[in-house]
Amino acid sequence: MEKREKWAMLLAVTAFVAAYLICCYIPGWRIKLAADPLTYFVESLRHMMTLKLGIATVAAFVAGISPYLLPRREKN
Repeated sequence: MEKREKWAMLLAVTAFVAAYLICCYIPGWRIKLAADPLTYFVESLRHMMTLKLGIATVAAFVAGISPYLLPRREKN
């Protein structure tokens, strides 16, 4: 596996997780639930799942192709 491919996968996974979690806490999309923190977190992940998956997938795609869009450095 090429170094560029590893970076692309790492960036895509990181961007997906980060974007999904950020979407969970956008003020208009937050849930109103009086529960313990773990229950609240799990329900936040489930609420509006398809929209959050779409946004996170686009973010992961953009982050994943970024190593291929940047020019390669040539070794001297």
